[in-house]
Amino acid sequence: MQTIWTELVSCAQSHNLSAAMGLGLGAGVYFEYYRRPSPAPTRFITGLHRAASTTLAQRAPQYASAPEQTVRAALRENALWFNLDRQPTAALLGMELWAEELAFYDALPDWRVSLQAMARTILDSDALYRRIYLEFLQTCASFVPTSAAQTELSEIVNEWLQLANCLQDCAASAAPALETPSRLVRRLAFREEHFWGKVLDV
Repeated sequence: MQTIWTELVSCAQSHNLSAAMGLGLGAGVYFEYYRRPSPAPTRFITGLHRAASTTLAQRAPQYASAPEQTVRAALRENALWFNLDRQPTAALLGMELWAEELAFYDALPDWRVSLQAMARTILDSDALYRRIYLEFLQTCASFVPTSAAQTELSEIVNEWLQLANCLQDCAASAAPALETPSRLVRRLAFREEHFWGKVLDV
């Protein structure tokens, strides 16, 4: 996933855009939940859409000539990707599946490694790139009214960071209360669905 982020940043720079603008115009904020038999970690998450850099490359020239229209199109596309994707391990459904399985992670041989990796992913990516998307919303506020969305996303960012800390605590615990992070993920799924619905109304 770091490769996708590197490609996105490189594409943004080639069009004289900040990383935040590249993420926003590329409709790049996403969620995917991965499960594999090996190697460890067998469970991990990501927060970028795989097509973000391609989408940005197509949209950046449009932004130069019609910024407001392009920003609105990018906001709408990202919202629809997140709330309407029906893949069971992606976007909203992926978060709900993760919440369901997370409560029983202690049955996995590498559950501690998986929890630690997930926590590190959230922290290293600024809350799965949500904080960077917040910068995008702040930057494009001169084109579209995003103040309400900014407030909600700021709260969501804090909840992702709270989740990361909870995952770390569980990974270090002899008797982890995995229902706690499971509930946090369910709440985040609800909040993200509401946030992207609000983005559609911008």
